[in-house]
Amino acid sequence: MASLTFDYTGLQRVHLGSMAADVLSGELQSDPDARIYAIVSGTLSRQTALTDDLQRALGDRLAGVFDTMGAHTPRTDVLRALAQARAVNADILLAVGGGSMIDACKVIQFCLNAGIESEAELLRHAQFSNGLRGDLCGTEPPLQRQHRVYQIAVPTTLSAAEFSNNAGVTDTAKGAKEGYKAPGLAPRQIVYDPVLALHTPSWLWLSTAIRALDHAIEGYCSADAHAFVQGHYLHAMRLFAESLPAMKADPGNLEARSRNQQATWLAGCGLGRIAHGASHGIGYILGAMCGVPHGHTSCVMLPAVLRWNEAANSSRQREIGLALGAQKDSTADFLHRWLQDLELPVSLRDVGVKADQLPAIAAAAAQHRVVRANPRTISGADDVMEILQLAW
Repeated sequence: MASLTFDYTGLQRVHLGSMAADVLSGELQSDPDARIYAIVSGTLSRQTALTDDLQRALGDRLAGVFDTMGAHTPRTDVLRALAQARAVNADILLAVGGGSMIDACKVIQFCLNAGIESEAELLRHAQFSNGLRGDLCGTEPPLQRQHRVYQIAVPTTLSAAEFSNNAGVTDTAKGAKEGYKAPGLAPRQIVYDPVLALHTPSWLWLSTAIRALDHAIEGYCSADAHAFVQGHYLHAMRLFAESLPAMKADPGNLEARSRNQQATWLAGCGLGRIAHGASHGIGYILGAMCGVPHGHTSCVMLPAVLRWNEAANSSRQREIGLALGAQKDSTADFLHRWLQDLELPVSLRDVGVKADQLPAIAAAAAQHRVVRANPRTISGADDVMEILQLAW
């Protein structure tokens, strides 16, 4: 009999189908002196009344707003936001937007609670994409505050970053990703507001849904997978298969968007605790080196990785195919065609990757710890190149 320990994050509450401003106003009534620092999507800040809505809901408790966080969470932006959050003595970090905002809040929360003030101190806790680690990586520094800073997340995409204790940050000077992980980094509360999500462009909504589907599929195929998470993953696949085409047909369909969010909730159940594989790992490299959005990396890489892995996990792939609605086609072929029907990219060429970039991508990916956790063993850059050719 196998033994198992499953660690939960610090998530305490998920709100589904409610307006974010209403939820925030109600949830924070018991803490009238809290100082809230918001990191919000620049697009939402500029093109909607979001900032005004937050000001009305939170009043004087809203101590500041940062709306210039770049894609893939540049470390330089994180450090600027950290300085501002520290200057206003923030108690609560509010992320409104996609995974870049949520991951930024995780790192800022970590720094505020640990008393980390400099870039050099932060890097001591980093896991680098080349396999190197800072000397304090994996440790949780003692709390340096009377009260622990925490995050409330209002996701407007479907990447599921809100469900893990991991955060990814980009060193833009090197074009490389670095990771941070500590207990309690995940948001304490999540607010899924389908009305606010109407402002998210369809391409971004759909592609980040495929990112969440990638969590479910690679999680289901993982050597770490067990019945508890596999049940969540399979139902996430079924919900996505039914609700994403409905949302594509009618972007204003709030019920379809809410079901997309519920599927993401299911797909995120083991995030950061169940190992992924080459689709995620190569995706990190494509994001850092080529600027490809993470949703698009999953669209492009997941079918190719499934094809390459089929010899190692064909039975699990058949179960995935049935959950998605595949009949006679292989899971990879079905998924490829389904992505085309959703008008999403399906090749590296579609997302602007150049042929002369492939060797560097393969070399970097072969060193990445997530790529090395792939269900079919990846021995080096030549194996990664085979996968990239399948995605070309």
